[in-house]
Amino acid sequence: MFNKFTTILQQAVEALAPDAPLHEDFVYHWKSVTNFYIENTDDKTPVSDSNIPSHLKQMLQILIQEEDEREAGDTGPCMEYLLQHKILETLHTLGRADCPPGMKQQVLIFFKNLLGKIKQPLLPHINVHRPVSRLVQVCGEVQAAPTEVEEISFLCTVCARLKREPHLINFFLGNEQAKAADKTKSPTETNHVSESSSSNETQPKEGYDLVDSLLNLSRSEDGRVAVKACEGLLLLVSTPHEAAARATVQDTALCPLLNTRLTNLFTALPTSLDPTDVDCVTVKWGLDSHSYSHSDARNFVGKRALVSFLSWFDYCDQLVMEAFQDCGDFIAQSIAENFFAKTLLGPLVQADERASLTTTAVLAKLFSMVRSKALTRKMINFVVGESQSNEDSCPTLLTQILSRCDHFSDEISIVTLRLFEVILFKPDSTAIDSLILRYLKDRAYHAKNPGNVVIQSSDELEWELEPGLDNPDPNSPTHSTPMKRSTSNTDIDNTGEAPNPKMLIQRSVNCFLSVLPDTAKSTQVNDDESGYDGYLREAHRTYKEICSTCREFDWPKPRNDILQAADRCQPVAVYNEGPFLTMLFNKLSSVLSQPYAVNLIVTSLASRLCLVPHPLLQELFANPLTPLRPKARSIFSVLQGVVEQITHRMVHVPNFKQRLLLARRKLAAGNEDDSPAHKTNSQMTSSLSGGPGVVANSNSDDHRTFLEGAIVLEEFCKELAAIAFVKHHAMAIHGL
Repeated sequence: MFNKFTTILQQAVEALAPDAPLHEDFVYHWKSVTNFYIENTDDKTPVSDSNIPSHLKQMLQILIQEEDEREAGDTGPCMEYLLQHKILETLHTLGRADCPPGMKQQVLIFFKNLLGKIKQPLLPHINVHRPVSRLVQVCGEVQAAPTEVEEISFLCTVCARLKREPHLINFFLGNEQAKAADKTKSPTETNHVSESSSSNETQPKEGYDLVDSLLNLSRSEDGRVAVKACEGLLLLVSTPHEAAARATVQDTALCPLLNTRLTNLFTALPTSLDPTDVDCVTVKWGLDSHSYSHSDARNFVGKRALVSFLSWFDYCDQLVMEAFQDCGDFIAQSIAENFFAKTLLGPLVQADERASLTTTAVLAKLFSMVRSKALTRKMINFVVGESQSNEDSCPTLLTQILSRCDHFSDEISIVTLRLFEVILFKPDSTAIDSLILRYLKDRAYHAKNPGNVVIQSSDELEWELEPGLDNPDPNSPTHSTPMKRSTSNTDIDNTGEAPNPKMLIQRSVNCFLSVLPDTAKSTQVNDDESGYDGYLREAHRTYKEICSTCREFDWPKPRNDILQAADRCQPVAVYNEGPFLTMLFNKLSSVLSQPYAVNLIVTSLASRLCLVPHPLLQELFANPLTPLRPKARSIFSVLQGVVEQITHRMVHVPNFKQRLLLARRKLAAGNEDDSPAHKTNSQMTSSLSGGPGVVANSNSDDHRTFLEGAIVLEEFCKELAAIAFVKHHAMAIHGL
């Protein structure tokens, strides 16, 4: 009480007294601090009961005022006094001893404000950077310390200062114990150690106390402190200083901490998570506390654990994305080796279907979240394998995952197909290159490939013309007529000249629209409810998005007049479409026998591949006019096979047309606002995901799966026609 009264009286006297020179005032306040230790023998009195906090605050205000009154870069007498009398060294000693109790907190506040509010460069002075560096070491020493908030505030201020002045980081790099040991060694010992180190080709660890302190505080039970510590690490990793960035990721416990926490949070996830719940969770690092509440209508068992895991993964991804130079690659490699390969791989391949289902759903979610290029590449390599030297080889993990696309459990098949859909359309060409393009690069599927000895014997081949190809009128009856078809997709004009782009667009669109007979359709192309216009709009939007994603890929541009196979292809005698295309074409061939939900994800994946702006995918997926060698498959040839199945089976279904229309109405009942015909497959997945529940009352209908498959195929053909139009038009008009 007496000390507080003295403080109030002192402030009143100072207010009434004439202003003293800043230097004298500064010296007075500092001597008042030191006099406290001379006059007081009770070291248990809290610092809050003394005048020390007030004097330190006044000293800081004087320094700020002095700097404001002088020219930039001009050091005033008060700052000179602080530097020459090693005031910061003294304060560090008092703070480390925490004498009187609470002094550490006051010292941290003073240092933080000094570095944050004084604009002139202070850290180059040895009497500043040395006590600051020593105070950094004190932070995080004690877990759950009462000064955690002040410690993290001080550390983040130091990080921000170093971010602005990265050349000063050298003052904070290195291990002081190692330096002291080096000083005590004789020159002979030093030379011997140097020679030994160079012979072993080992680099001594730098040591980075600032990172170590932040890592300690990142384990704090106080969420605010932990988040601020992670923000400080982000600042240090992104600082443009090669030695510091390397020391941060290689010479500290940063990477082990990232992987350990990822592992612990992942193993805490329940194995019974619903894939839909996993996909619907939206998280952002640092805001995970706002993503979960007990009143949340979307709560489910394990959501808290899932949000924590995904939030920490988002932070790891942010670190990789912000890291300086090659440090992001180092962090990504560490996560790939220590988390994905050692922790996630086991549950992903184990026989327990529930665990593998949850793990696959979580992996798909991680792929949808990852943004950094380095971590994306490592994750893709984890799934598809890094080695591409042997085209006949397929990594074991990829083989297992591909086999699950045709699992007897529809839920596992859907989640696995969803995983590939997310992987293939990340802004990285590795997945498409490894899974598809490396098998197509020689164009061995093309009828005029020089390796195709059957085609080499003749310039023309007997083909069975696809229905509607000979007549561009979509309303004309569909039929199959044997005729001579040129093996070049450009030589299809009777005049012998290559058709103009408009003709190519028309013929390609008509191929898809007329491949299914009118008798097997639930809508007519010219009907307002056919949905074709909706597919055109959606294809245009999605194509722009995919082109934007693939813009940085080193791919040639697709062209309508794709290069002549005989001139530009290497001879290939055997065509191998690869395990992924084999799986995809097999799933498309099974549309009539697969559940509705499986068909949606299969056709969604196929349609998105049709939109990829690569010449080979354009030729094999989106161009129905491409001539194929025997036994080679394309999207259009697979559709022809399915249509043939429909024409054979529909005659055995009583009242086929009426049942088909009824099945369509039942599927459309899942969305009252819009018809499924106006949805892309991905949109239909959400709006008609209740499809099985909607049509559950038709279980007595033995032909339900067949009818729903026919409807999916019909909508898929419309979507492919829209894609063909959009891509051909873009190539003809804009050269995309």
